Amino acid sequence: MAINETVLINAAVQMQIFDNDQVSEFRQQARRERVNLLDVLKRELRVPLTAFYQSLAALRNMPFLTLAELNVAVDKFEKLPANLLSRRLLLPVYKNDKLYLAIADPDDQVSVDSVKRILGDSVEVALAEPIALQSALHIAMGEKAAQAEEGEPVALFDNVMQEAYIRRASDIHFEPIKSGLKVRMRVDGHLQDYPRFFSRREAEGLLNRIKVLASLDISESRMPQDGGFSYAIAAWDKPATEMRLATIPSRFGERATMRVLGQSDGALSLNDLGMPAELLRSFRAGLKRAHGIILVTGPTGSGKSTTLYGALREIDKQEHNVLTVEDPIEQVIEGVSQIQTSNKVTFASALRSFLRHDPDIVLVGEVRDLETADTALKAAMTGHLVLSTLHTNDAASAPTRLADLGCENFLIASTLVGVLAQRLVRRLCPHCKESEPATPKQQKRLDITEPTPLYIAKGCPACLGKGYSGRVGIYEAMWVDEPLELAIAKGESALSLTKQANYLQSLWQDARQKVLAGTTSLDEVMMLAPREEGVM
Repeated sequence: MAINETVLINAAVQMQIFDNDQVSEFRQQARRERVNLLDVLKRELRVPLTAFYQSLAALRNMPFLTLAELNVAVDKFEKLPANLLSRRLLLPVYKNDKLYLAIADPDDQVSVDSVKRILGDSVEVALAEPIALQSALHIAMGEKAAQAEEGEPVALFDNVMQEAYIRRASDIHFEPIKSGLKVRMRVDGHLQDYPRFFSRREAEGLLNRIKVLASLDISESRMPQDGGFSYAIAAWDKPATEMRLATIPSRFGERATMRVLGQSDGALSLNDLGMPAELLRSFRAGLKRAHGIILVTGPTGSGKSTTLYGALREIDKQEHNVLTVEDPIEQVIEGVSQIQTSNKVTFASALRSFLRHDPDIVLVGEVRDLETADTALKAAMTGHLVLSTLHTNDAASAPTRLADLGCENFLIASTLVGVLAQRLVRRLCPHCKESEPATPKQQKRLDITEPTPLYIAKGCPACLGKGYSGRVGIYEAMWVDEPLELAIAKGESALSLTKQANYLQSLWQDARQKVLAGTTSLDEVMMLAPREEGVM
């Protein structure tokens, strides 16, 4: 049973996910394209279908069950006619030992009454997406569902890519399970379930489709493979997205993971990243240096590349010759010569070649070995501004990390301009965040003495019940002055450098400010931000 799209759209409007003016605007577009208004709203406003159903559930004061929560109540399921369940999209489920009837249409009272008569139990009705109910029913019915219609691989993959685009996913995981395949997407650094399972036959076709696109061997499923491809969503007027694919055999079949390059961050400027004003001014000043090396540090997934892309967008490409070597090229920057690494082109070899192309500014995607580090430092010494990334936990650890790779301390000291360390934390959803007084423990952690309201994650349809929407960076910067240069040349430890560094602020201080401002929550900062000694 399907709900009228007008009911879903009106529910989303009432939950303030978008407004009536936007509905009117996109109604005209839907008529021109001769497609459903709901589909246009999903695509253009990037609102998942799940948000529409959650909005309706909230308005009707009904529980909403995700695919992961559709745990079949087997003892009740066996008492109900299979035709009734599959035709009307109904499923008895247990959640926290409570019996629910998951239903796709909350107005289908006839079906609800039929189930209650058969079970003779007190059943609470909950709303679920039709596609999720279909998947759960398919698994629950087993052989009975053997004749169910299978999806075509090309369409299945396009649907997955549509959902990845709408949710701004950075990675897509295709994970084999005993009954088939489940898909999860990384959104704002956390995994979310795609709202349906795939049967074994669908899984085989879907994996083969992906491998063909990436020019991998579809007959080989017993060893890891890597590849990449560009993909444009069928019938959508959107640019093609670069994908990077890796496959590996697992217990229940071949697993695949796709990195969606540039999808979650887009063309962000430095102003969009959430840098504190004083730190941003100092970083921009550093970018105007004629020579030296500036490093952006942090763990994988902390937004280092996005920061460097933002920096490149601010550089005057008319006056400067800018060259980059990357693995992979995540975003195309106009006016910049970007080189992709390969079996024949390494970071170090490309960097050596760059010096014969009269560069002003060079970006190296990552310093990961001595050859690359040494070449980058020597390029910085010979009159070029070098930008790169490094995996360290804080800014002061960057010089010692370069020394660990084998670089000479005097070379590090004489070329290092500064280090920007960063993390990403989730922003609180503006639709549903709530304030509550800080507890004594929270006050101590935040070093505040007076009662202060702190915002917490609540959860609503706009954020799919997560309480967060989007991410923001937290930063610290260490700029190398003469005393620090001498300390680096002597090979002093990261702890010693931290004590001597003229920080504008630490990562913790920036995180604290964003908690007090209501940008993020203390729980989020405690989970992802580095811990200030004696504070957290």
